[in-house]
Amino acid sequence: MSSHRIEKLLENYFEGETSLSEERMLREFFRQKEIPAHLVELKEQFELYEEEGQASLPDDFDDVLFEEIRKQDRGRKAYRRTTIYYITGVAATILLLISVFVRFDPFIGSSQANDSEAEMAFNEASRILYFVSDRFNKGANPLSKVARFDEGMKDLNSMKKFDEGLSKTSPLSRFSQITKLITNPAP
Repeated sequence: MSSHRIEKLLENYFEGETSLSEERMLREFFRQKEIPAHLVELKEQFELYEEEGQASLPDDFDDVLFEEIRKQDRGRKAYRRTTIYYITGVAATILLLISVFVRFDPFIGSSQANDSEAEMAFNEASRILYFVSDRFNKGANPLSKVARFDEGMKDLNSMKKFDEGLSKTSPLSRFSQITKLITNPAP
């Protein structure tokens, strides 16, 4: 293939205007042993493309990734569970204090509350607890949107693995230097 034709293909290639068959022709050209001197620098670039095209992920990559995601999910569930235990413990303590205070009112002295007063106190405590429960449930409803946001954050956490993989592409810095030399030749 003529040097002029290759230079025209390279110009189109760096402009992003080549077809797959033209790119294949360029790769085949740069696999040859004898290349014009002014195109030798590009041979390394195309060899790098060939090496990167053959790179692949390990077979168990998906399993490892999903296991890592599951571990993070378990940690969040444990945190939520302890929060729920804490809230229910506080509610039970408040209920216990209210029931003790109603049953043994220190301000009345040693007199006992009669049955109707106890029933009224029970009904009032039930009403208050129902009210608190209702408000708690209404306040917790918007948290479902936070859970959806949390689902999205799981996907972002997997970007950490992607970033680690990206850092392993440091050999591409040589490619970047070559590309700069090609696109901005020294005067």
